[in-house]
Amino acid sequence: MIGHSDLALGRDSSTRFLPGLLAVMVYLAALSTVGALAARGFVSDWDARLSGAATVQIPPVDGLSQQERMDSVLRLLGVTPGIASVQPISPKQSAALLAPWLGAELADALPLPLLIDLRLERGQTVDLASLATRIDNAAPGSTLDDHGRWLAEARALGNSMAIAGTCILAVVLLAAVLAVIFAVRTGLSVHRDEIEVLNLIGAPDRYIARQFQWHAGRLSLIGGIIGAVLAVASIIGLQLGVSHWSTGAVEVGTSGLTSLVRIGWIEWLALALLPPVTALIAMATARVSVQTALARMA
Repeated sequence: MIGHSDLALGRDSSTRFLPGLLAVMVYLAALSTVGALAARGFVSDWDARLSGAATVQIPPVDGLSQQERMDSVLRLLGVTPGIASVQPISPKQSAALLAPWLGAELADALPLPLLIDLRLERGQTVDLASLATRIDNAAPGSTLDDHGRWLAEARALGNSMAIAGTCILAVVLLAAVLAVIFAVRTGLSVHRDEIEVLNLIGAPDRYIARQFQWHAGRLSLIGGIIGAVLAVASIIGLQLGVSHWSTGAVEVGTSGLTSLVRIGWIEWLALALLPPVTALIAMATARVSVQTALARMA
């Protein structure tokens, strides 16, 4: 019968610490897993935003009309193949983007460059280096930024966080396995006399191992649920905190952070699967550990 035990494992003090220990480990594993998945989503989000996009900057130059230079660039972009859309950004919009960082008065007073946001057609190849040269010829001092450097930095950041989260998850799982092995081995020592009696009456090793297996699985599932609940509470608290923070005057500056802590259905599914996966790992570890130890005792 599943869960039936001829050993008094439920009253064994050697395993009472296991649910709490695994709760902490599952909590850390949940945060690292969600962090790794969220980092991947962060990279994908920036890929979607910046891929196929570029910005033309037309700074103020003494002796040259900034508006006339913008008109020249717009005419050039209008006849350039491979460009899907061109959207000039007004000085007021540029100042509004800088206002959260510099203050509204300073942003309005600064001589800001005129910006042009352009989108490239999908599947079309545009020689951006040649286009940048032609833009500079049409409007001296103007530059073309294809966001490649920012996208590379975002990818590097997201990938680093994903790798770090994966490494933390691996270390936590290893620690959980070692904790289960230690608890099981301690239980074997405590119940050695009872195990010998069961062997004398013909109980096979797999029968004894199955009792430790279900006991470890039950305790691990309890600890896993506690750890997952604590992780969910922490994530929701972080989301509420960031949402409250981003509604203030620094909304532009926290948009990237808000997207990073946004949790999708994949992350929630991973959180839901952690307790049963932890229990399965604990059961497999306990069974193998007990069978190995009993084989040596024979």
